[in-house]
Amino acid sequence: MSHRPFRVMLLTTAAHWRGSGLSYSKISRGLAERGHVVDLVVASDAVAEQYATLGIPVHRLEVRGTGPREIMALLAIARAESTEIVIVDKPRDLRLAAWLSMLRPIRIVIRYNKMGKPGRSRFVDRWTARRASAVLYQSAYIRDKAHAELPLLAQLPTYVVPNGYDAPAIAASASPPAEWRARHGISPAEFVVLSAGFAEEDKRFDRSVEAIRLAALEGVRATFVFCGDGPCRGALEARARDAGVRAVWLGMQSPSDALTAIGAADVLLHPSSVEIFGNVLAEAMALRTTIIATREGGNVEMLGADGATAMLVEDGCAESFASALAESYANPDRRTALAAAAYERLVSTFPLSLMIDRYDDMLQGVANVPLGSQ
Repeated sequence: MSHRPFRVMLLTTAAHWRGSGLSYSKISRGLAERGHVVDLVVASDAVAEQYATLGIPVHRLEVRGTGPREIMALLAIARAESTEIVIVDKPRDLRLAAWLSMLRPIRIVIRYNKMGKPGRSRFVDRWTARRASAVLYQSAYIRDKAHAELPLLAQLPTYVVPNGYDAPAIAASASPPAEWRARHGISPAEFVVLSAGFAEEDKRFDRSVEAIRLAALEGVRATFVFCGDGPCRGALEARARDAGVRAVWLGMQSPSDALTAIGAADVLLHPSSVEIFGNVLAEAMALRTTIIATREGGNVEMLGADGATAMLVEDGCAESFASALAESYANPDRRTALAAAAYERLVSTFPLSLMIDRYDDMLQGVANVPLGSQ
């Protein structure tokens, strides 16, 4: 296949940096290095500011819905930049791009990014699916889940492209763990268990707190650190207080501060069962922090199924996490071995260059898909 450069728009109305914002920064830089012209369009000031710190220019789109004002503003950007392909990863992004395609011939790639239970608002409907040229999934798990819940998506050309990572760069972005511990009143000898992410019900962070409470009954003296915010954070704090769990609540962190916290922990406890391809797992792998996670969602594709890189809990209940914590606490040599193997897996299996190669291949393939009803 001959290589052709394209003019690509990465559109996200995500409110927070972690997730879409972080992934798009890597995609935009990588595709630009392959000769494509990439324009980032964001709706959040917080996301725009983070791109600015990285020296990545963006178009700021004021979005209150998917009405004429937003559509015409997006059309103005697409015309000015001669956009050929739009990559979207939120339902609102897809609706905006679908309307845009009615006014300008473009190809739409859905970077499917919906987690959680079925039955919530639909990611696509028949009309928006017809406007799309392809769907990109970050794991086979989320592809199969999407096709089961939204059969319309199975009719579109499909690409599975796992996220890619620059492990040495991630590690270099974190500050020394000793400094972080001292700043937060945590001694070098304390056993630190960290969970990170958006505090919502589907993420099941209440099981992290309960696991630490149960592990204490087995003699595990641990400090719980939570990195993130969200609607369930208050309930998590109350649960930890009631359980007598020593906890540090960091709230939303800058990318480098979040990495420093992960690197300073002894264990990343990741109770979520709905991860597509969790960035926080990759960060722990790069920082050589031992991982305890569920054998669910996209975790197995990232960590492997053999238990060589992480402690994988079968049923995801707090009691099982507590047992894994107790085993990890008692076996520092095993923690070290797991962390070293996880780092090697990240470097060998999910290099950033491979992800960009696959995105480049996807663009070349999408260009050959007929515009169809457009």
